Amino acid sequence: MMVSMRRILRDPKTQLDDRLRQEVGGDIVETYSVSTKALPGYRFVDLYRALEAILATKTAVRHVDAQSPEDLSSLLQGERGWASRQIAKAVRTAWPIGADEELFLPIDRFHVFAAGSHEANGRVIVRLTYDALTEAATLAAAGLVPEFVEALMSDIIERSLKTSIYRGRMLALAYEAGTKDEYGDVEKAEQLRINLKVASPVPADEFVVDDDILQTIQRNVIDLHQRRDLLKAKGVPIRRGVLMYGPPGTGKTFATRYICGALPETTRIIVTGTALHRVNQVFDFARTYQPAVVILEDVDLVFAARDINLYSSALGDLLDQMDGLRPFEDITIVLTTNSIERMEAAIKDRPGRISQVIHFGAPVAGLRRRYIEHYLLAYDAADIDIDALVERSDGTTPAFIKEWVHRAVQMATERLDAPEDELDMTTADFEAAFMEMRRFSEGSTGRIVGFLGPAER
Repeated sequence: MMVSMRRILRDPKTQLDDRLRQEVGGDIVETYSVSTKALPGYRFVDLYRALEAILATKTAVRHVDAQSPEDLSSLLQGERGWASRQIAKAVRTAWPIGADEELFLPIDRFHVFAAGSHEANGRVIVRLTYDALTEAATLAAAGLVPEFVEALMSDIIERSLKTSIYRGRMLALAYEAGTKDEYGDVEKAEQLRINLKVASPVPADEFVVDDDILQTIQRNVIDLHQRRDLLKAKGVPIRRGVLMYGPPGTGKTFATRYICGALPETTRIIVTGTALHRVNQVFDFARTYQPAVVILEDVDLVFAARDINLYSSALGDLLDQMDGLRPFEDITIVLTTNSIERMEAAIKDRPGRISQVIHFGAPVAGLRRRYIEHYLLAYDAADIDIDALVERSDGTTPAFIKEWVHRAVQMATERLDAPEDELDMTTADFEAAFMEMRRFSEGSTGRIVGFLGPAER
């Protein structure tokens, strides 16, 4: 009975190392050359898709879905140790490949196929794994001919970069904190989260902004990427830093939306919150998938002046990254802040790091008129005194004007009995909305609803 059980355990169909030997034709794996490459975990889905594309061109491909804690070299050439080599079906996990699309992929899979047309080349084994604890992807290949193994590894990696799901997309980067057990051991490492976003283009006629601001954004961000080849040929560096500053509600975030929509073939990376502390990883990501625009929002929260930000290593990291960008790298940095006075002078005052600042303040009368008319396009404004609204809105932000129009429409609907009734708006609706929005707002609290003092305009 014991002999029978040992035979079952040594059955090639149940033991992973025996199964792999069987797939390649015997014990020749002892002479195999093994190559291994560790990569960030977010690269796993790209590597998987690249490998599948390469395998589609091969014949007699065999797959073995099996999880094992041992690396490929140990499985093929090492002695049996503490780890069981009993074949255990690999877990499958969901990987987002779009805003509303995902793939279910095995986190450990072995692929066996002929290395080349010549029989002496034998068969090659490729393994791709993902480790959720360390947030790492590992690509490994083994074969009789070292040159073929290395070339195959390079082909998979290069193809994964070229056809990446991240390239030319709009991405929001965030960090998820890790966890430790009661003894301080890491249960789950901190993770870089890459959220694929749908870029909603903002047409130029909807991007209501001062003409000088629009022209400056166009030349220093959009034009750089749209005409990068011509500009490079004429010796114009593509790397550039742009700082957009001004009080809340003046249009900075809307400007970043306009930029993202205008560059559909550029990787657009939006970084906020805790991810700002990980600028080294952010810029590594941008270099990998350039041409790229890196948008760092509300940077004063992390990159404040040194006298009020004594213990932050992130500031030094950002300075190093901005200095480390080479002229030929297709990376533009866009920073936004509500409090430019809080920012570190080494960022905002050095031309080599920031080459253009753009101020977003309270709109002048002509621009306020454009905002009001833009938000009233969907309504009958025949009985509204636009001149009076322009004058009344002096000192307000674009965000206030947008809310003001919506509030006036809401008040006008209170006179209706049914959705199909015709909406009749008057200047009085705007006056009532204005008074309600300003109610309880005195002194500094006026900023809450979008009123700026003289120094901020």
